[in-house]
Amino acid sequence: MLPLITIPYVTRVVGPEKYGLIEFGTVAMLYFSAVVIYGFNTTATRKIAEYSENKHKVSAVFSAVVFSRLLLFLGATIVFAACMFLVPEFAEHKKVMLFAYPIVLGWALYPDFLFQGLQNLKVVAIANFAVKSLSAVLIFVLLRTADDYYLVLGINSLAQILVGAFTLIYAFRGIANLTYIHPKWRSIQVTLKNGLYVFLSHLFTRIYTFGSILFLGIMLTELELGYFAAGMKLVIVGQSFMLLPLSGALFPYLAKLYKENRARYLVEFKRALWVMVALTAGVTLVLILFSGFFINLVFGSEYAAVKPYFQIMAPILVFSALSHFAMQQGLIILKKDRWYLNIIMVAGTLSLALNFFVIPEYRLLGAAWVKLGIDALIAALGAFYFYKAWKAKS
Repeated sequence: MLPLITIPYVTRVVGPEKYGLIEFGTVAMLYFSAVVIYGFNTTATRKIAEYSENKHKVSAVFSAVVFSRLLLFLGATIVFAACMFLVPEFAEHKKVMLFAYPIVLGWALYPDFLFQGLQNLKVVAIANFAVKSLSAVLIFVLLRTADDYYLVLGINSLAQILVGAFTLIYAFRGIANLTYIHPKWRSIQVTLKNGLYVFLSHLFTRIYTFGSILFLGIMLTELELGYFAAGMKLVIVGQSFMLLPLSGALFPYLAKLYKENRARYLVEFKRALWVMVALTAGVTLVLILFSGFFINLVFGSEYAAVKPYFQIMAPILVFSALSHFAMQQGLIILKKDRWYLNIIMVAGTLSLALNFFVIPEYRLLGAAWVKLGIDALIAALGAFYFYKAWKAKS
């Protein structure tokens, strides 16, 4: 909710060109953050949930993950330093990158997996809300002119570091008998190996979701980057509002139902799917018909040129609903994790190739159509393999 409050202010103050640089820096850090997050928010969460009554084992898992994340942060920092010298766009926008990078440290410190595994998310929610509220206030106070645009990245970095540090300190002080046990190298290796597939899944998801922003930042002008980033931001905010609450509420219900009554699972799966498809289709139609109004409302009149690209990408909401059900509520529940990963890796690889060849020739229109096409492909592949998996288990 807070981004919807700050985005209209930020975009109007900094303008499309600087907003594009903010998004370029943000997306670049998503890839470095993916390295330190790794797959621990799934694999370590699962282990801690399994050992929740054994505080020694919880401490061992927690310690191995914290140590692994700090090692990964060290590796990511070395790569980042090399990029600052070897990648022209990083060197050209040095201030952007240096203010953006500390967010990676915040993610390295953040013990979300521990609180998720212990089903104690209240502290995390409070810390996130408090710190992000503070960052919103700082943005309104400190961001005065377009030349201050890099402060947005610095404030976001500070917010994530505070969340990570606070929750880490609370973990030691608020969770009974939690201690740091220096892990053996073998334990680190096992921890990294267990998270590999989830890490690859997260990494390739970020590649096909945000890769176009990096290519645009490298290949086109800052103004074009800003226009595309604005259109994509509206789509991503729409996805978050419509799919994230659904994922948290529906997945446990359907997973339990699948174990107890597969026929009933399929009935409830189809019912929820068609409701969500109808809802996203309706929202998509409204966004397309009134795209100019929404763009002006959220971003301001300077972003009027975003309209055609946003209209192309708006149907991604429908494809996202389809792929969400076929994959998260389908393949994952049917324990077809490898098929899930293969689809994501194909989509990510194809996205890289298409963006590389299409953007220089067709510019923003090409980027918008590639984004739409990749999401449509994921939905189609997800539906096909879910149907195949269901038939095999019937």
